Amino acid sequence: MQKKKENRFKSHGVVGTIIFHVIVLIFLMLFGLTSIPEEEEGILVNLGDSRVGWGKQEPEKAEAASNPKPVNPPPPTSKPKKVEPTKEQIKTQDYDDAPEVKSEEQKKKEKAEKKIKLEERRKREEQQRLKREEDARIKKVAEEKRRKEEEERKRQEEIKRQKKAINSNVSNAFGKSSGSSSSEGVNKGSGNQGYVTGDPNSRNYSGRGQGSKGDGFQLAGRSLKGSLPKPAYDIQEEGIVVVEITVDRTGRVVSAKYTLKGSTTQNSRLKEAAEKAALKAHFNADPNASAYVKGTITYHFELK
Repeated sequence: MQKKKENRFKSHGVVGTIIFHVIVLIFLMLFGLTSIPEEEEGILVNLGDSRVGWGKQEPEKAEAASNPKPVNPPPPTSKPKKVEPTKEQIKTQDYDDAPEVKSEEQKKKEKAEKKIKLEERRKREEQQRLKREEDARIKKVAEEKRRKEEEERKRQEEIKRQKKAINSNVSNAFGKSSGSSSSEGVNKGSGNQGYVTGDPNSRNYSGRGQGSKGDGFQLAGRSLKGSLPKPAYDIQEEGIVVVEITVDRTGRVVSAKYTLKGSTTQNSRLKEAAEKAALKAHFNADPNASAYVKGTITYHFELK
């Protein structure tokens, strides 16, 4: 029963809606949808041949023909076309924008940023300076190392050369003993020049020769008084040390200095011991000799 009432109410609502829309449509057709008149608007003006005239009668055509034709008015000039400016003609404004007014906070912020950038730049420059100094130091150390290595290489080459020369002299000395030569020396005559107390390996033909330790001297025209002083040393090193000496007229050694020529070692303690011993040597006096005479004293250091 209730469903039937609801269906009836719905059918009444649909019918009412249709009737309402039909009424609205009729109202619009009668009062709202009127057509717009197609008549031209404006004021009609009499067509004549002059701007002056009198009367209500239209004149004859003949009379109208006798009158001169009016000059046609000039055609209306067309409006000039609007020319768009080209890119080259477009100009920007020739005045600057008003300066931006910065707040106090912005100024402080910019100042802080500028300070930070300056600090970073200073740190970078300091790091670059330290790096340059470190590179220079490393380069200097490397150059110093190369210099020492070169000096050591030259020293070793000199030692080898001296040892080679000594070995060559020894070989020549032993070779002469079995050879066919009957003479050796720098003076005229035949025979083996030298001293019976000398060393067959020595190439010196003056002096007293090498003693039991192999020590000897060379001083032209002078003789040794007594024996050569022995150097004092307490290290396990061996080698030959040649000391250049200067002797005055009284036979006293006034200077003694190590010389590389003929030496086979550069040990500082051996050189010092040889120089001290050479200063103690004494030769014969010769008032007619030169004020100072130079010579050498050779010391052979052996392992104890």
